[in-house]
Amino acid sequence: MGYYDDPNDKKIIDCVLKQNAMMFANLGADSPKSDYEKAKVQERQKLRRIIDRDPELINRLIKISLDD
Repeated sequence: MGYYDDPNDKKIIDCVLKQNAMMFANLGADSPKSDYEKAKVQERQKLRRIIDRDPELINRLIKISLDD
């Protein structure tokens, strides 16, 4: 299944994406670059934990995170 096919998967993926967004939103302009790097690592770790929900989507999101 996946994000578009299973409402439970969608709910879980959306929850993780919201957590990741909040993590970055809580970083301020005065936050050191190292805090942003730590947040990116945490973001990818959270995504990897749910990769079985929709591997194609999650791999794409991880790749985007690595490209930033």
